[in-house]
Amino acid sequence: MSNYLDESKKTRDRYNRLAMLYDLDDVLWLGLKQYSRKKLIKETNLKDSGLVLDLTTGTGRNAGLLARWVTNGTVIGIDISKNVLKINKLRNNRYDNLHRVQGMVQSLPFADETFNAVFCTCGMDTIDGPDIAFSEAFRVLKKGGTVSLLHLKKNKGPLDVFNFLSRFYAWIWRADGADLLTHVQKHDVEIPVYRNLQIAEAIVARKIG
Repeated sequence: MSNYLDESKKTRDRYNRLAMLYDLDDVLWLGLKQYSRKKLIKETNLKDSGLVLDLTTGTGRNAGLLARWVTNGTVIGIDISKNVLKINKLRNNRYDNLHRVQGMVQSLPFADETFNAVFCTCGMDTIDGPDIAFSEAFRVLKKGGTVSLLHLKKNKGPLDVFNFLSRFYAWIWRADGADLLTHVQKHDVEIPVYRNLQIAEAIVARKIG
């Protein structure tokens, strides 16, 4: 456990240092990430009320979309980096239903079964100790609620048409993608949505236990 804590401190320092570059890979993906975030929200069948948690909320691109969707509810974004949260606040200051918390995904400061939905877009593949993070995500999720994920998969080699972008992402954020479906399936869930996008995956898992 101390290992993931040590690595998380390094991750926090890296994101604090490079916060101004956070959105660069969104630009390089030519809008594909934001399009995929919007599609994931629609596939989740998210209601316009309730309490929604945005893990690794970063500079708030996904959190802003969620706040616009959940007009009669509340969105809480959590991230380990205070500097990216500052950018998040500037970007989304018009949303009164969006709140930000600095903290670790592996140790969420929320009670059991608090949230109706949990989102994490392009973040779980950078987390140290993903099994712990998933256990926390499902702990704070209400029964019948959903965990929705969008993330890069492991690099597939030089024939991957998007290999440059995935390698850039891996280099700057020390992330090499992840295969998260196996982590999700360790929990008592059903999976109504699974999309394999060659270099990325979209997953919606509903908690049934």
